[in-house]
Amino acid sequence: MKRLLFLILLTVSHAVTIVAQRNMSPKWLDKVNQSIFTVETTTKDGVTKTGTGFFIQENGEAIASYDIFRKAEKAVAITSSGDRLPVMYILGADDMYDVIRFKVDVPKKLSFIPVSKNLPDTSATVFLPPSKEEINLSRGVISDISKINNVYDYYQIEMPLPQSQIGFPLVTETGEVFAMTQVDASGKGITFGISIAYIQSLQTTTTDIFKNTYSEIGIRKTWASTFDDAHISLLLYASQQDAATYLETINDFITSFPKQPEGYNSRASHYAHSRTILASNENEQLQLLDKAWADAESAAKLTNNKGESHYNKALLIWGIVAADSTLSYKNWTLQNAEALVQKAIAENNIPVYHKVEGDIAFFKQNFEDAYRSYSIVNNSSESSSESFYLAAKSKQQLPNTNVFEIITLLDSAIAKAPPAEASELLLENIEIKTQHELYDLVIKDYDKYLVLTRGNVSDVFYYYREQAKFRTGDFADALKDIDMAILMDNENALYYAEKASIYLRLNEFLNAQESAEKAIQTDPEFASAHRILGVSLVRQEKKTEACPHFEKAKELGDTLVDRLIKENCND
Repeated sequence: MKRLLFLILLTVSHAVTIVAQRNMSPKWLDKVNQSIFTVETTTKDGVTKTGTGFFIQENGEAIASYDIFRKAEKAVAITSSGDRLPVMYILGADDMYDVIRFKVDVPKKLSFIPVSKNLPDTSATVFLPPSKEEINLSRGVISDISKINNVYDYYQIEMPLPQSQIGFPLVTETGEVFAMTQVDASGKGITFGISIAYIQSLQTTTTDIFKNTYSEIGIRKTWASTFDDAHISLLLYASQQDAATYLETINDFITSFPKQPEGYNSRASHYAHSRTILASNENEQLQLLDKAWADAESAAKLTNNKGESHYNKALLIWGIVAADSTLSYKNWTLQNAEALVQKAIAENNIPVYHKVEGDIAFFKQNFEDAYRSYSIVNNSSESSSESFYLAAKSKQQLPNTNVFEIITLLDSAIAKAPPAEASELLLENIEIKTQHELYDLVIKDYDKYLVLTRGNVSDVFYYYREQAKFRTGDFADALKDIDMAILMDNENALYYAEKASIYLRLNEFLNAQESAEKAIQTDPEFASAHRILGVSLVRQEKKTEACPHFEKAKELGDTLVDRLIKENCND
């Protein structure tokens, strides 16, 4: 009985102690506790992770440990009252210091911990709010303050930090937050706190989506403070997100910048170009084209420049119709695109509008009009590799065109192109020059190609350049090129036969014989090699040895050997 009475008294005493402790708690503690929430993140694979966060603004601005958000595609803040508030976007992050700042979607004002403007000094007493596992308000003394980037404080506090209180706010005696707790990596049983001011200083920039810190998180980042930077981010997101996610991003951009036409133009383009991904059937795809047109109209209303609005519509239609020439739906026709670009030119006769005019004419195979439009562009600062190339292709289709006009246009296209594109254009220019037997120019282009590709060419390159040099009579350099081709592929009988032909031109008949024999050794059924070997033997006055090779060439289908047999083998 006495033991039972003792236990009852002990329990009552403990309860009284807890009540007393709570009554002794600062007035601000309830507000601080209400400002702390649970963060729940989910990855693309459905893996969830939880941690702690807290609000520092009534608009939903909050702070937590970065690691909770790593690889997360979505996140929610679960408040002390049980509300699940979705995380809208990331405001700033630093994976090295394990901190992240983000915005939560709040339907109304909520409890938050004000950020302290008067930062505590060394020896100041600071407080750590209790977690669900910890009953008491903890307090400790700041023993050391170091600096982050020589500006922001990093605190060491003589107070143990339970695992459940990592990512908690550290507050002053007036209930204002000055730091966030971090993992004790020292093993000394003390608490480390990173300055809230530092976390608030973290801002996303235009190119942050390419940095690992941000790219590891699938949740959208906040828009930059200026419209131009935000618009650049919007364009960059197009290559980073799937079609559905990017649509959500554009919608948010329009909400953030409702008076800017660029958002509506971007959404119009996305609806139209991604309609087969966003819609499950043809009827829904047509509905998206209707939405795209409505957005194009909205953008036009926000654009003071009528020519620009006509041009944007024409460009949008042209892009869709060019990709699907079977499409003919309401405004989405080639005729409408053509009419709109003419309206744009009537409003403002600038080269960029003529580029689209030329593209449409080229698509319709109206090459004369296309060339005329591209020429306007090429005589302006808006000229490009593409405009010169398309002018060349248009000119190529017109009668009585001087080949040097085409070559000149292609040369201009090559001069304006980046290296990878320029090398491809060079090959096309080489083909035209080869067709017209302009071998001196062909060799110069091959030399340019070698420079553009930084020497990263195959044996075929050296073979073709050897062919051009052979035709100009530069046999010495031709020999060097065919030797390079053989060095890169010593199993190609054609290269040995070509080398034998060069030696014949150089009157080095024994070398010619050796190369031809190597070609036959590599491919015994190579008719031309037998003919060339026969010629090299005839030049050495070895007709008896040559004739069997002429006969073999004839047997294998060589049509050029009959004259040689008649001249050398009918005695």
